[in-house]
Formats: sequence, C-alpha cells, structure tokens
Amino acid sequence: MIYGLYQSAAGMMVNDHRQGVLANNLANAETVGFKRDIATFAERIPASEAGRRFGPSSELLEPLTGGVWQGRTETDFSEGSFVKTDNPLDVAIAGPGFLQVAHDGQQYLTRDGRMTLNADGWLVSAADGSQVLGAGGAPIRLNPRTDISKLAIDEDGRITVNNRQVARLEVVDAADYDALRKVGGGRIEAGETELLHSPAKIVSKHTESSGVEPIKELVTMIEASRAYQFNAQMISLQDKSAGTLINAVANT
Repeated sequence: MIYGLYQSAAGMMVNDHRQGVLANNLANAETVGFKRDIATFAERIPASEAGRRFGPSSELLEPLTGGVWQGRTETDFSEGSFVKTDNPLDVAIAGPGFLQVAHDGQQYLTRDGRMTLNADGWLVSAADGSQVLGAGGAPIRLNPRTDISKLAIDEDGRITVNNRQVARLEVVDAADYDALRKVGGGRIEAGETELLHSPAKIVSKHTESSGVEPIKELVTMIEASRAYQFNAQMISLQDKSAGTLINAVANT
C-alpha cells in the first residue's frame, strides 16, 4: 500500500515539474530566438537494486519498477521561423550557431539578432543593451553618426556602410550543446564547452521567432495536468484503503 503511495507521489512531482517547464515555454511564445525546453522522465531504480536495504520484502514487489522520476531538462535548439522586419540592424541565423554578446563583464550566446547603435556608436542588443561582439570577440563600434539606411549586413556577417566594410559579426557554435545553460533574457552560458566557428549564414532584416508552438505546448500541459490529478486521486484512494485496513485491524 505504501509502495503505491510513493509511486503516485512521484508521479505528482514529475508532472508538477513538467507543467512548470511548459508554462515557461508558453510565457516565451513571443520571445525572439527563444528555444523551448523539454522535461524528460527517468526510471527510478527499485530499492532492491539501488543499494543495501534492511527489513523484509515482498516477492510481489520485487519485479516492479522503482517508478518514474525527473530526468534532465533538455533544450530543443531547432531553428525557428524567420520574420521580416526591414530593419538593417536585425539579423537571423540560418543554421546552427549563435551571436555573442557581453553584459556586466560576462559573455553570452544568443539567437536574438535585434541590434541597435547607442549614442557612443557601440553596436548593442536592442533587448537589454548588451554589447554585440564581432570577430575575435571584440565589441563592435561604428561612427555614432552612421546613417542606418546606408548600412547593410551580408550573409557572412560583414557590416558595410556605403558599400565599405566597417566591421564584421561572428557566428559561433558550441562543441557540446549539453554544456549550454540558459540564464534568462534569451542568453545562454557556454560553460566549459569550446566555441567553434559556425558555417551558418546571416539573414539580414529578419529575426528568428520563438521555437514554441503554443497549441502543442497547451495540449501537452493539459495532459500533464490530468496526469497530476490522476496521481492525486490515486493517493486519496490508497489513503482511504489504508485507513480502512487499519481500522479493521484495530477492531479485531
């Protein structure tokens, strides 16, 4: 009876976590360059296999699984659709890779290619003012009086003004995507993984939409909610059964 309570409680916990991940995805359905997360499940090892245990066991329980438990939360880095903006400083990345930005002394990766020039001529992220890094990881600075209508960015990241190259964006890729960690605001920490040159192409005057499909996420959230409710009902039923058994034994 207690074994069933543990199983159902674990089912509630994993589906609660799953709903949290799905809710965050839905909240970022309109976030430029956002990549959806996927909550995965793992099989919990039975106590008889997890290590030494004390006390009697039941032959009926020995062949049963240890139940479900939370697995690693994965990120789906699939490319989102492109949206045309006609802004010369907006870019999307066609292929695997990221732009690099610097904020408060830290470098991050991002797929959010919305950029602007600040008053000092630095090329910065339109989202939070982070400096956009170019070739060699150096910040990009242009003439503050640059006429944006005369500026262009080609597929290799070359930034030209009046057909004269003045800087270059660099697209990098991660050697190990499992080492990447989201830090919010569309920013990703590379961790210890090596950053490599990416062959991806720049698509100027476009941005990449969020990788979240709201309808699919909502349907999955409803499934997780129902699974949570089912496990909660199982706990209630098992609790009542245990209470009935205890009362019956106490009255004998």
